Parts: sequence; C-alpha cells; structure tokens
Amino acid sequence: MMAFTRHIVVAAFVAVSALAPTRAQQKQGIFPFPYETVTLENGFRAYLIKAGAPGQIAYVSVVRTGSRDEVEPGKSGFAHFFEHMMFRGTEKYPNYDGVTNKMGAFRNASTWADQTAYYMVANSEYLEQIVDLESDRFMNLKYSEADFKTEAGAILGEYQQGAREPQRFLNEKVREAAFDKHTYRHTTIGYEADVRAMPQAYEYSKSFIERFYRPENIVLVIAGDFDTEKTKALIRKYYAGWKPGYKTPPIEAEPPQPAPRDLTVKYPGRTLPIIAVNYKAPAWNAKDKTAVALEVLGQIAFGPNSAIYRKLVLQERRVHYIGPSFGLSRDPYLVSVQTMVNKPEDAKAVETEILAAVKTFQDTLVDAKQLADTKSAVKYGFLMGMESAQDVALAVMWPIVYSGRLEAIEDYYRTLEAVTPEDVREAAKKYLLDTGRTTITMVQEN
Repeated sequence: MMAFTRHIVVAAFVAVSALAPTRAQQKQGIFPFPYETVTLENGFRAYLIKAGAPGQIAYVSVVRTGSRDEVEPGKSGFAHFFEHMMFRGTEKYPNYDGVTNKMGAFRNASTWADQTAYYMVANSEYLEQIVDLESDRFMNLKYSEADFKTEAGAILGEYQQGAREPQRFLNEKVREAAFDKHTYRHTTIGYEADVRAMPQAYEYSKSFIERFYRPENIVLVIAGDFDTEKTKALIRKYYAGWKPGYKTPPIEAEPPQPAPRDLTVKYPGRTLPIIAVNYKAPAWNAKDKTAVALEVLGQIAFGPNSAIYRKLVLQERRVHYIGPSFGLSRDPYLVSVQTMVNKPEDAKAVETEILAAVKTFQDTLVDAKQLADTKSAVKYGFLMGMESAQDVALAVMWPIVYSGRLEAIEDYYRTLEAVTPEDVREAAKKYLLDTGRTTITMVQEN
C-alpha cells in the first residue's frame, strides 16, 4: 500500500523572542513560575516554564484544532481520529511506542471540541530526543492506507463501546437540540455514520493533517527542569523547518435561539431521570467581565455551597446530585446545570426549582462575602493544582487553546478580581435567558 509523508521546507530565517516578563514581574501576577517564550518565523511558539520536580519535564503539544473545526459534511470525528494516528510513527521513528517506552516516558493524548493535546512526562536527560521525536511526528507522520483502515476500525469499536454510556448519550442529545449550524452540534467522536465511513476517507485524512497540523496552529509547552538556553536552541534546530500553511476553517456561527427548547429523550438502558438545563453562553474572553462573572455565577448558584444544593441534595434528598458546568469555550457554547432526580415523578418539580434559582440571581445581588470566597476558591484552586511539571503544563493549556497565549492567564485573573455582585447579576440577566434555554430530560426507556 502507498504511504504518505509530510514534506517540509527549511525556513531561511528564524526569529526568537524572549517575550516573557522578568522573574520579578512574573511574581506580581497570578502565574507563579518563571517562563520564557520562543517564537519562530514560521509561527510556531513555545513556552518554557521552570517548574516541578528536579530532573523531570512535561512536554505538551497543544493543537488548536478539535471537533469544532470539522466543517465538511460527513467528516466529523477526524480530529479525534488523528489523536490515534499520531502514534503510528514516521520513517525516522517507525516504532513510536518502542522509543518512548525505552525512555520510561509516560505519554498520552486527548481530543475535545476546541483542541487536541499530546503530552509526555520523562526525565530531563531525554529532552533532545523528545524534541526530535515530537517535531518529527508532527512534520513527517507516515501511515499506509492499511494502517489507516485498521485505526478507523478501532475508532468504530470505541464508538460502539461508549454509545450506550449515559453521559455520552445525553451529551449527544443536548448538542443536537441546542445547535442548528455550529459544529459544536456534533461530539468529539463524531456522528456514527461518519465514523462508519472513515475507512473510505484515506485521501481526505491526508488533507486534514496538511491543513491543521501546521506550526501556526500548534503551541508547545515545556515545563520542568531544563536549561533554558539549550532548550531554545533545540526548538530552533528541530522546529524551524516546519512549513507554515494553516488555514482557518469556515465555521458557521450559530444564529440566535428564538425560543426555549424542551425535549424528553429515552435512554435505552436503566437510569434515574437526568435533567440538563442549558443556556447559550458567550465565547471565553479573559477581559470580558460579564463572561467571567458568568463562570463565577455557576459555582455560586449551583455549586456544593449553593442554596439549591443544600435544599435538594442535603435536606430534602430529592436529587442524587446537582452541579454546574459553566466553563466557557472558544466559540459561544453552553453553560449547563445537571441533576439526577431520585423519584421519576419529581422531575418536573426539580426542573422548576432550577429555573426559580436562575430567576433569583437575575433579580437579586449575590452576597458580597460569598462572591469573595468563590473568587478566592477559583484563584487558589488554580494555584494549588500546579504541583508537578505535568500539572503546570496542563494548567496553562486552556488560555493557550482559547487565545493562543499563556499570558491571557493574567488578564483572566485580573478580570476575576474585579467582578462585583452587580456583574454577577448582569451575567444572569444577559445569558440565562429563557429564549436561549435548552432543557433535556433523559428518562429510562420502558
């Protein structure tokens, strides 16, 4: 079978910028570790963060492409597909697993709506080999049509294995009900018909990697124990020859939702009723105070310290759980409240309680101390979660995915600090609109 290899052209010039603030300046911000930035002429950017245990590094390649970028009809699921294919190897390193196993490295990958990330944790002594290995597979991935079909079959098996998992089933129904045009309508793994058709899409797969796996669309984060100047030189040596060529996909914007959408779906298995109340939300923006206030509102209104949690979970025991999902996305997506009801006949009454809680926060100001405590918990939760090099590298991934830059962390936490009770109320009034609401009640199929 015929294989294909990415061709590269060596760039004539490389521009390296030490754009990071000084160590003293960094300590004034929220991010606690010193770092430097390397930017190459082809658009590739790397953040070098000194953090974590001695002798260890975390190496995370953030591809700013996920299922949102799958705009062609019939081709959903390819971002996730390439998460699998990237471990197939190259002409230089045909046995990727063998090389990483010999290093004793931990490596994995994940795909979501807005990104695909590849990460590795290893001893610092292997840094140059890792830079060589990772740059090579991003530029020179090689697989035959037979390899392609084998992996496509494995992905179909993954789809079938998870198809009846309750949360995935519910997530698919929520997306299908809430979105008409935007690619957030389909999940990361893709539509079943598209997954089944993947074995016939070998030629298309080559165009996918040519379009999206380009230096301008990928940001590298190295966190841990390393020599900064030597690491800069390695990045120049191994990534400078990567030919640019990323093209932004024409993602269709979702039109305004004119009326609430209420739907009951039947799950083909055993389950208590699960209610998902979803509202159209704005895109993530580190400087948008109302958007940041919306994320805070989720915790105050529906988190474990909220009045509705105390009432429905602890006091009356009417629900098994209730919780918010108010993190924002690269494009306007959804914020959600989800609960599992203990008695099926109580489902409508519990939904009414959720809508009443929303109305409360639209009409009244949150307690100033509760707001301060919640903002503090968000801030220190972020800081306390960065114990290892891998923790640090993954913690900075979200601003990179949404904005392309780690520096957006500072903007975000400055904005968070400025959020007032009035901002929280404004967020509830602006975004938790009944016209933008999609409520899915998932019940057991009789």
